[in-house]
Amino acid sequence: MQKIIGFNIKRNKKLLVSDIIKFFEVRGYELTTTNTQSMIFERGSFWQNFSSMNPSKWQTKVNIDIIQKERMNYDIYANYEFNTTGLILSKQEKKYFLLESEALANALEKFEVNIDEVEKLAQENNRSNWQQSVISVITGSIISIICMYGMQALFQIKLHPLINSGITILLILSIYFILIALRNQKE
Repeated sequence: MQKIIGFNIKRNKKLLVSDIIKFFEVRGYELTTTNTQSMIFERGSFWQNFSSMNPSKWQTKVNIDIIQKERMNYDIYANYEFNTTGLILSKQEKKYFLLESEALANALEKFEVNIDEVEKLAQENNRSNWQQSVISVITGSIISIICMYGMQALFQIKLHPLINSGITILLILSIYFILIALRNQKE
């Protein structure tokens, strides 16, 4: 998922660059690349996309371009690349990414840093994702056990354990996707 924001700022470039670096470091990003006109910040890793339910831990890359228009007048472009590979996003997670990308402009233009709202939304996403995962595992396991015993009773066949595992995983994932779809309709 990609979000691009752009805004204009009138400020000394050294202070501007310093404020941008402080903003991202406080938010858990690491400055990985820098030159006279751009900076790249990164946070999270690909594996945390699958091991963490908290979107603030997912792999994110931000490319900041600083283009001078006049003396002490700069256009700032921030290209946020949220790695959502293998994930189905809820409306709440999309809202988190939108607030995350807008936070930089608010911090630099209006000197408003409402990190609490973005972090609160990340925690709510984390809690909601864990609840959906637990419900999916329990419900999917129960349904798969019922299906396997039902097939065994009706057809007098015993399925291979790998087939049983595959059925269970498919049911768990299906229930998880259904829960996300229901949550998106409700929001």
